[in-house]
Amino acid sequence: MGILKNICAMSLALLSATMSLSSQKLSVYGEVRPRAELREGYAKPLTEAQSAAFFIQQRSRLGAAFSNSIVAMQVTLQDSRTWGEAAHNADVASVSVYEAWASVLLSPGLTVKAGRQTVEYDSKRIFSAANWSNTGNTHDILTFKYNYNNDFLADMSFAYGNNSGISNESYYTPGMKYRCMGILWFSKQLASPLKLTAIGTVISNQDTISCGGKANYKGTKFYNSFTYGATLTFAPAAVPLKVSAEAYFQSGDTPSGTKFDKLNGHYYAANATYTLVPAINLNVGYEHISGDCDATDDKQSDFKQLFRGNHAFNGSMDYWNSAGKNGLEDIFGGVTLKFNKKKTTLDFCCHAFKTAIQNTSMDGKGLGSELDVTLKHKMNQWFSLEGGYSRYFVNENVRIAKSLGGKATKDANWAYLSFSIKPSVMIGLEK
Repeated sequence: MGILKNICAMSLALLSATMSLSSQKLSVYGEVRPRAELREGYAKPLTEAQSAAFFIQQRSRLGAAFSNSIVAMQVTLQDSRTWGEAAHNADVASVSVYEAWASVLLSPGLTVKAGRQTVEYDSKRIFSAANWSNTGNTHDILTFKYNYNNDFLADMSFAYGNNSGISNESYYTPGMKYRCMGILWFSKQLASPLKLTAIGTVISNQDTISCGGKANYKGTKFYNSFTYGATLTFAPAAVPLKVSAEAYFQSGDTPSGTKFDKLNGHYYAANATYTLVPAINLNVGYEHISGDCDATDDKQSDFKQLFRGNHAFNGSMDYWNSAGKNGLEDIFGGVTLKFNKKKTTLDFCCHAFKTAIQNTSMDGKGLGSELDVTLKHKMNQWFSLEGGYSRYFVNENVRIAKSLGGKATKDANWAYLSFSIKPSVMIGLEK
């Protein structure tokens, strides 16, 4: 006991001394981001009888962050609304907590972070903060983070959800896609141009099938689904080229009516970017999201999307956020131009879509194509403008996939314009 007391006393003394010497910072920040959209066939073609839609959404955030060499803490409040959604004098509670977390340095290279926080890894195909979304993605989660000289990084996370502080086990009405979730991620620099990252996640939800429905659920029996994969990045310093390849797989169980099916999905992606000159980047890529061609084999082979930022992949018009049973193949390429000392960027990207499997009700696999044009301008550190235009070239297979087979549809167009004001103030605290 004496040794333990001495260790504890030394630890407290070291912590106190470190905190007194550390530089402490407090920042206050905000964001106001209105975005106007004109939708004429966004996500789904419009029939001849339907008209284009116009609306304005706004995201507002206000937060504060504190940090020193031992602890860090951040709280962000958020309001998300569509203009005109509620009267200016309506008594409607709308402000929510977007982030509320704290982290502590446990030992050199090892920290623990707990609370509501964003989770992002690699290309963000599995976990993303989804910044395009008006609300974004966050998780109530506990994460241990290890960093060895920026050469080997590892995260281990755990989340468990309830609707309230319960006294006996009851059914959790899902606010998230999971009741329980675990994540293991690591990154290793293999050689100068090569980096390997890998991720594995288990999502657990309540088994209400075996007990005859939600009303009868009284235990803690779960069914589990697993998603795991890796990313290999090649970025040689001597050549203005970056190439990445990713592969993800799914296994475990998923409910199907009154029984469980086995998961057997996969997701492949590759991307290459070449800097022709400092102001011009060329990029090309490919994505394959598996489909399910047999509904009677007790397997679901279509890949289930988890927490990616949908708008960042498979075209800006979000036709294939969920590829569904048909799966998806996306071949894309484009060019990014930078002007005005890189404060302005103009991006062109073309996508050619196909189903991953042959749907017997379709003529071939082609799902049309999409052209996306995006312009971004950063006026200063606080203010930026962004706008874009997209056009989807719809064919009959698209109409069939969107339950509009045989119907006449309008040209599919989408445009948006937004600006973002993000002021921040750094307050230096006394040591």
